[in-house]
This record gives sequence, structure tokens and C-alpha cells, in this order.
Amino acid sequence: MSVIAEYRLSADRLVLGPTFETVPGIELELERSFATDPDHPILFAWGRGPLDAFERAAAGDPTVADLNVLDTVGEKRLYRIAVGDATEVVLYPRWVELGAERLEAWYADDWWHSRTRFPDRDALADYRTYLDDNDIAFQLKRLYDAEQATDDDLGLTPEQRETLVLAYEMGYFDIPRGTTTSGLAEELDISNQAISERLRRGYSRLVEQLI
Repeated sequence: MSVIAEYRLSADRLVLGPTFETVPGIELELERSFATDPDHPILFAWGRGPLDAFERAAAGDPTVADLNVLDTVGEKRLYRIAVGDATEVVLYPRWVELGAERLEAWYADDWWHSRTRFPDRDALADYRTYLDDNDIAFQLKRLYDAEQATDDDLGLTPEQRETLVLAYEMGYFDIPRGTTTSGLAEELDISNQAISERLRRGYSRLVEQLI
């Protein structure tokens, strides 16, 4: 039976690692990826944050072969990113080899976050071994059988559910609002950026599951 794993990975040995160290506060949301050469995949990702600084840093980043802006929507930009030869670890070939399907991935708060479907738990175990062998920190947030996702569960992570429930209870969705993201961040003792990320991901998951 296939399983869905929600986890985060350290970013320093992956593509854009040097850029992330130079430009804190950047966020990327991976839209899709493909590869004619598995060791040099192409990523399409929406960026938000200090984007001008991100682009300057990426231009000198040896892990990036090429980066182009494809579109701009409000404060976000859509990038086409080609993985360069200097990238120490390229994950794409390994999870394709294992028959995994990446459902969602984003970069925030110094980590790559991912929700991935694996054919079975053995495939996930093989992937974790591969990450350990390549010195990439792995933190599992949630693991469940694909068939166990229910309307009650909705695929939300515990952090997303906690934040959405708190936002509802504190009147974040009221008109006018009873609180702000800063108020939620103070209540949960996390950053305002982390609150925004949890809310956006929670909204996205609910729309995906219900609509």
C-alpha cells in the first residue's frame, strides 16, 4: 500500500544551498519539475520575499546552471531554475527510481518541505537511507497510508490544523478581523512568516481536498 510522507530536508547540499545562506527570508513554492537528464532537472517555482537579492545571489551560485523569470503576479515571481553541475546532491533521480511522486514541495525557514507519495514504507526507508548516506538531515513530520486520508483528516499537518483552528477561534476570518498573523504568531510563539506559510499551505490543502 502506498504511503504519503510529510517531511523536511536540510538545504545546504541541495540546489540553491549557497543562495539560501546568502538571502534569508526567501520562500519558494515548487510548481513542477522535469528532466531529460535526471541529474540536471528543471524546476519551476514561485518565489516571494527579497526576490531581487535572490536573483543576484543565484546568478553567482554554482549549483544553478540558469535562472529565468517567467512571470510576475503581485509580489510573486515564477522562476525556471536549471540545476547546475556543482549541486552536491540531486534528489530527483533517486525518488523517481523509487517510484515516488512528489505531491508538494516548498522552501521556507531554512528547510525544504515536502509531501511525497511512496509506493510503500520500504521505498520511504530506502529514501531515508539515501539521505543519511549523503548527509542530508531528514525530519519526518507525518506519515500515513494513502487510503487513510479522510474528510475528517483532509491531509492537514498537525501544525496547519493547529494554526487554522486558532485563527478561527481568535477571529482571524471574521469581518473585521479579530486578530492578525502577528497575533497568531505571538500566541504560538513562532515567526510571522511561519504563520503565513502554515495558513497558505492549509488553505491550499483544504481547496485540494474539498474542491
